[in-house]
Amino acid sequence: MLGLGVVAVSCRNDAQDVQRIRQAPKGPSTVQYGVTVVYGDTSDLSWRLTADQWHEERTANGPSREVFSGGVTAVQRANGRATGTLMKADQVVRDVAARTWELHGNVLLQAGKKKTLRTEDLYWEREAGRVYGEGWVEINDQGQRLSGRGFEALDDLSRYSIFEVSGGMDAD
Repeated sequence: MLGLGVVAVSCRNDAQDVQRIRQAPKGPSTVQYGVTVVYGDTSDLSWRLTADQWHEERTANGPSREVFSGGVTAVQRANGRATGTLMKADQVVRDVAARTWELHGNVLLQAGKKKTLRTEDLYWEREAGRVYGEGWVEINDQGQRLSGRGFEALDDLSRYSIFEVSGGMDAD
């Protein structure tokens, strides 16, 4: 009877050990400093991202998130040349599976020389070409400044909406 009890307890522990080993490690599996990464949407269009630090969070199926921090800048390039569209933030989080990006802290989205969006948190759905956020936002569009809380825009800033608008426009 005693031997059967020992076997039952040891089998339970073995199953728990196997389960613990199968679980994916938590936290970054890779950390790099002073990185430049290029992400390509097509053979013609790409984003060149630079950051002070990059770490990759992994699951058993591969990378799940990439976190860039410290002076993060992403420059859009078409056929190897800058398009004038860029993004800056203190931190950028890329969700690999969902193909979404989160930009946090001192966020700037610039489309050409005359359109900019500033906020503290911006969410970017790359495939849809859509950016949005719930917090404070300021958009400068060819000299016109609008601000408010909550926004949604195309990532090239050709169309945008601010939900709780403040500020004004010059009537020319």
